[in-house]
Amino acid sequence: MFSIISGMAPTSVACESERIMRLATYCGRVQTAAMRDVSAVARRLKQIRMRAGLSIRQVAEALGMEYGSSYQHYEDRFKKALLPLDLIMRLVPIFGPRGIDPADLFALAGVDGPGQRPLPSIARPEIAATMMRIDELDVRASAGSGLTDENAHTVAAWQIPSEILRGYTTAPAAELRIITVLGDSMEPTLLPGQRLLVDTTDRRPSPPGVFVVWDGLGLVVKRVQLLPHTDPPRVKITSDNQNYEPYERTVDEAYIQGRVIGRWRWL
Repeated sequence: MFSIISGMAPTSVACESERIMRLATYCGRVQTAAMRDVSAVARRLKQIRMRAGLSIRQVAEALGMEYGSSYQHYEDRFKKALLPLDLIMRLVPIFGPRGIDPADLFALAGVDGPGQRPLPSIARPEIAATMMRIDELDVRASAGSGLTDENAHTVAAWQIPSEILRGYTTAPAAELRIITVLGDSMEPTLLPGQRLLVDTTDRRPSPPGVFVVWDGLGLVVKRVQLLPHTDPPRVKITSDNQNYEPYERTVDEAYIQGRVIGRWRWL
């Protein structure tokens, strides 16, 4: 409701009110380029956080992220159709005590319940039986080349139902790779012999995560974090095994090959 400002003529008040109403209507339709580019799940995540009454920094700290921008990426710059399930699993205990239904969060990753089954809108009958062929590479034999190099040594080809992968990535099958963990540098998170799924289209460590990088001798799996305000851009590379020292490289020197988005773990 608009209030009348004392001293204004009735015609002036009417004109001013009409102008304000037109402006309000226009602003309600305005959508910036950034708003158009961000995915629907990113906008929904922001709405859920605000409903929980948490700030971006509070959520980032609860996730163990050093910078608020690392989490903010998922709200303001994330463009994929679905959020990573591992992120949702970490957000549930943060948002849950604030009255957020876990189902609302799991839906952002395309799954229901405790994150086990694809939602009906994701697992459409016409694509339910589609299989995705993903190459498994021998990292040791491919040490002199990248994961997408035509000379990379393929040791197997996996056939995986697309409905399983589409809850975690929108990358085409040709851009996904399976590799085997070598060494103990990422213990206890990743163990020698475990197979990992790598998205080679995601090579920018913002937000930070686990990536395949070049260490000077070969391709290895490490945690990579972009260091803010560095020129040229630099990254911090760390191991989960505390016996290994962290180090820094420029983004070009790190030769990032892709983000690790999944692992196989046998019971």
